[in-house]
Amino acid sequence: MRCLKIVKKILLLGNTGKMGVALKDIFDGDYKIIGKNSSDFNATRFIEVQELIEENTPDIVMNTVAYLGIDPSEKDPENAFRLNSLYPKLLAELSIRKDFILVHFSTDAVFNDKKRDFYVENDAPHPLNIYGMTKYGGDCFIQAIANRYYIIRLSILFGMTTKITQFVEKMLQKVEEGQETLKISNDIICSPTYNKDVALEVRSILEETRPFGLYHVANEGKASLYDLMSEIIKNLNHNIQVEKASYTDFPFLGQKNTYTPIKSEKIDSLRPWKDAVKEYCNKIK
Repeated sequence: MRCLKIVKKILLLGNTGKMGVALKDIFDGDYKIIGKNSSDFNATRFIEVQELIEENTPDIVMNTVAYLGIDPSEKDPENAFRLNSLYPKLLAELSIRKDFILVHFSTDAVFNDKKRDFYVENDAPHPLNIYGMTKYGGDCFIQAIANRYYIIRLSILFGMTTKITQFVEKMLQKVEEGQETLKISNDIICSPTYNKDVALEVRSILEETRPFGLYHVANEGKASLYDLMSEIIKNLNHNIQVEKASYTDFPFLGQKNTYTPIKSEKIDSLRPWKDAVKEYCNKIK
């Protein structure tokens, strides 16, 4: 008698964001994907979140939803705390009660600038702003409550997306609108990371049944925001001038994280970030 293949069910929260798009692409086909976004569920309404999980009975919940941005979080700390700290706490509690694996995405913004080197999983977070503090709060709740979880900590992302709300997409939008010069910060250092590569690594972590816990997932290397956009513009063959600037040249509210490249002590680094940029640019040309 032929054995039936059991297809695992993934509830993907935030399926139209940059990370959600990549996860759907990489997991679709071999898993049953139930995608939800802000148009059909409200993550700040906890009863609604609970009902969504009870209705769909997922094997895995992937959460890419967050209150993004340093300055938006400074303007609205209450909602930042609710979405970045209390909502992951709820997911952690539900993961126990409903017996699913929780995959939650976090940020390098939990670190300060003191190390002047790559931050690894064992480095103690020290948030500099409300955004970093609330994201770290979510990490802490999950680690304290959940049994079966993966926290995937990321740096700045580039990749295919349906939205123009983050740094790379905003800069490319300016190019599309005819802007001839881009002034980009050369004093914010991070680990540029391709969303497709992250999704592939998350799939490997799950299917290789890696130990539950916190993982830093990033393409190899570090770069300034200026380095990243210069590489993207070069690969796209745009006749655009990219000029170095300081983050202090632009208006801001919250204290900036200026040196937070990350790498892992648990898994291998992903391919070099410049190689990933080349593939990304070939796709969007």
